[in-house]
Amino acid sequence: MKICSKKKMKTLRKVITIAVFVTVIAAAYLCGRFMPADIADKYSGEIFPLLSSGPQRLSALTGAALTEIAFLILCGLALPLLILWIVLLIKRSLTHGAGRFLYKSFRNLLAVSMVLLILFEIFHGMNYRRTTARTMLGLGTNKLTLEDYCEAFEWAYEGMIKARAELKENDKGVSMMSSDFNGIAEHSSQIVDSFCASYGIAPYKCYARPKSVRLSHYWSWTYIVGMYNPVFGEVIVNTDYLDTTSVPLNVCHELCHAKGFANETDCNLLGTMACITSDRADFRYCGYFNVFVNLLTVIQYNVKTFGFEYDMHVQDDSIKPVIRDLQAANEYWISIDKEVKDFEKRTGINITKQASAANDKYLQSNGEKEGEKTYQVPQNEYVDFYLMYFSKKGGKNA
Repeated sequence: MKICSKKKMKTLRKVITIAVFVTVIAAAYLCGRFMPADIADKYSGEIFPLLSSGPQRLSALTGAALTEIAFLILCGLALPLLILWIVLLIKRSLTHGAGRFLYKSFRNLLAVSMVLLILFEIFHGMNYRRTTARTMLGLGTNKLTLEDYCEAFEWAYEGMIKARAELKENDKGVSMMSSDFNGIAEHSSQIVDSFCASYGIAPYKCYARPKSVRLSHYWSWTYIVGMYNPVFGEVIVNTDYLDTTSVPLNVCHELCHAKGFANETDCNLLGTMACITSDRADFRYCGYFNVFVNLLTVIQYNVKTFGFEYDMHVQDDSIKPVIRDLQAANEYWISIDKEVKDFEKRTGINITKQASAANDKYLQSNGEKEGEKTYQVPQNEYVDFYLMYFSKKGGKNA
């Protein structure tokens, strides 16, 4: 009877252990998905800064991308560890210990998953529930006319052309960033803080050091140009091609994640506006360029659909330098596409499609129902921002 009771107690402890891990994982997941906005606002504004400053400060002590190092180590150990696990399972099976071994393996897997999920929710996931930055700014709710869109379009065009004229070019006539990546990283952190403080967003000031990834060229195969690792408190950026039309925004975008904004639309909006308010021409160029391209689609739609006559400036001499920049960027991504297709022919795996699908599911699992579409900032938010702060008819900064 005692032996039977001991077996039952051991079984009960195992069941309780698994149940506790599963319950904690479920609770952490649900907390991050259904936390009320007012609680999330308080958390992201007061508690998150205190908790995340530790890993961010530690990460900033080195210029090496810890996320990249960890990824390479895991890739190197994955197959040997899997082989070792299979060998041990076979060995335990021969001694009638396979059940206990499988239980311990499953228990340990749950424990690691639980810890990682809790860390993710603490350092990032809960911020998905906060009030959006665009709501704080009062954007996207005003009734706009086509004239408003055209006025904002002209503002973006003029700002883009003026900033582009100040940039240095390489021997192919393509614009270059005004500093190396360290300078880009430092300036990005400054302007994100400055913009948010000036426009009433006021995130906490931190220094999440943006880092360059050494294997950026192969990272380009995924079409992912930046990442915030909340567990390490680390911002990493793809620097294989320092495209003036995108790199400043990419860095600012990831920094916004580190400063407590999880929503992708928010980070693109804040990053773009921060670039526009920069005192560096390359950053302003990137910001205005992204607004210009965003609003151009609206103008083109009205021209094609309603016969609306409007000069979209696409034939202007002044836009030719911008077109050279776009062509250079397109050539880079065409070369990446070729490498991805060559790899797919050899392995049957399309890295770009797989990465896109995984990222889409990741965003959806965090409550972003539209997945990767959340990277797109609605055009009316840019127009609202222009009218509120830069319009000659009453913008606060006009």
